[in-house]
Amino acid sequence: MKKLILLLILLSTFIYARVSYTVTIEPQKFFLEKIGQSKVKVRTLYEGVDYTQKLDHVYFRKFAFSEAYLKIGLPVEEEYAKELLGFNSDIKVIDTSKDVEKIYDNGKINPYFWLDPLRVRKLTKVMLDVLIKNDPSNKEFFELNYQTLMVELDKIFLRLKNTLFYSTNAVMVFNDKLEYFLNRFDVRYYKAENEILSGPKFTEIYRLSKEKNIKYLIVDKTINYNVYSSWSNANNMEVIHTDIYSFNWFADLFVLSDKIASKKEE
Repeated sequence: MKKLILLLILLSTFIYARVSYTVTIEPQKFFLEKIGQSKVKVRTLYEGVDYTQKLDHVYFRKFAFSEAYLKIGLPVEEEYAKELLGFNSDIKVIDTSKDVEKIYDNGKINPYFWLDPLRVRKLTKVMLDVLIKNDPSNKEFFELNYQTLMVELDKIFLRLKNTLFYSTNAVMVFNDKLEYFLNRFDVRYYKAENEILSGPKFTEIYRLSKEKNIKYLIVDKTINYNVYSSWSNANNMEVIHTDIYSFNWFADLFVLSDKIASKKEE
């Protein structure tokens, strides 16, 4: 009887076992869980931490014993991979961005492609292949979920395209994190400098914002308040806060696109 109970416990453990993965950012977790659902366990390096600061060596210990670490193409991930391999030399390190067409800025790759729903297709296909390789018994399950995700991505793309298609507003940004998104949906944008705006430069930006119909200034947590407030004061540009690492990446893009397309009162 005891042997039978033990056998049943072992069998149930096998049936409900989940393959564990480590990823860097929350959008990766979103995509991976959409495909793997109950068959995967996903842990995110950037969940609940200040990713603008260097992550401590011991922080990586709890993430190192996954089946694989799935990178998304951020330069800092090379360092993260070394940390994880230091704790577990058997963890597989896989670049899920390898098939994605990247934008180059001054000879450097812009890695923030996941804000473009069409490029995400390439990313998720690599994820699908990884899941099937590590758990072939659930191949059909993963493939069905993947196809459902493709339909969702198409709907997200069309929603964003329809929202921004007739917009004549331009935006100003401090970095290249939204470049894929803005280019994909033909949103005009201009670069701001990460320094307090004053003097003749203030007058120059005021005139530019008037001439080019720049209504919004998009910022993230890496931009200091004093810096972006000085720029927003030029022509009273409205500040939009974004977080490209958010788990709810598509909902955030809906909010962003709605705001950009809205008619801002003078």
